[in-house]
Amino acid sequence: MMKPLTSRQAALAVPIRRATTTLIVRDGVRSLEVLMVRRSLQASFMPGSYVFPGGAVDAADQLPRTPGPCDEEAAALDARLGRVLQLPDSAAAHALAGLRECFEECGLWLGAAATEQRPAAVWTALRGQLHAGASLAAIAAGAGLVLRTSILRPWARWVTPLGAPRRFDTVFVVAPAPTDQRPEVDAGETTALAWVDPVQVLRPESGVPLEFATRAVLQSLQPFAATGQEAMLRHAESLRDLAPVHPRLDIGADGSVRRIVMPGEAGYDDAGPPQP
Repeated sequence: MMKPLTSRQAALAVPIRRATTTLIVRDGVRSLEVLMVRRSLQASFMPGSYVFPGGAVDAADQLPRTPGPCDEEAAALDARLGRVLQLPDSAAAHALAGLRECFEECGLWLGAAATEQRPAAVWTALRGQLHAGASLAAIAAGAGLVLRTSILRPWARWVTPLGAPRRFDTVFVVAPAPTDQRPEVDAGETTALAWVDPVQVLRPESGVPLEFATRAVLQSLQPFAATGQEAMLRHAESLRDLAPVHPRLDIGADGSVRRIVMPGEAGYDDAGPPQP
C-alpha cells in the first residue's frame, strides 16, 4: 500500500494528470479474457503490479480540430466518447493515448484493417520508432496506417484519491484484441503479460498482485465472463453517462492507509487527509 500524504495542503498541491487505460479483450477457451501486463519493479507508479496497458496523456496525443491521422475527427470523438465520459474537448487525446500506450507497452496496433497487416518484424521496427520518441501520428503517416480510434468504447473513469503522492484522472476504454498480432512486453515499463479470466484472477489463490482500481474494473468484467467479448462490447456501446469515480483514503493516526473508501460507503465523507 502506498504511503499517503497526510498534509491536506500537500495533497491538494499534487497535480492530476490525464491518463488512458485500455481493456483489450478476447474470447478464451472457457471465458472472456483481458490482457494484463506486469509493471517493472523499478516503476515509479504501482511497481510489480499487474495492470491493463495504459499511461498518461502526452503532448503528442493532442490532435487538431481538423481531419488528421485518425478514422474519426476530433469533434466526432468528443461526441462519441467525450459525452459519455464527461470529457469535453479532450476525448481525442485520451483515445490517441490509449492506442499509443497499447503499441508501446504490448506491441499491439489496435484496429488494423486487413490491408494494413504487417509482418511481425515491421511492427517491431515501428514500435522501436515509438520508443525512440516518434509520435504515433507520425509513425502511422510514414507506414500508411490509420489510427482507428473508432475501435475504442467507453468503460469507466477513475480519479486517484486525494492524498496519493501521484494522481491520475484515468479513462478506461475497451477494444477487441487483434486476431493476427501477438502481444509482447517492452522489457522496460512492462516485464510480463498474461491473458486473464476476470473471475479466476480475483480468487485469493491466484496470487496476482493487483491495485484497488484494477480489482474493481476486473469485477466489472465478471458479468461478461461467460457471455464473451461481443456482449461486453455491445454493453460498452450502450453506455451513456459514466461519471468519474472518486475513492477516498481512510488514513490512520499513524499516517498509514487503513482502507480505500468508495462513494456511498460508511466513512466516505470523513475520509482523506485531515483539514489543517
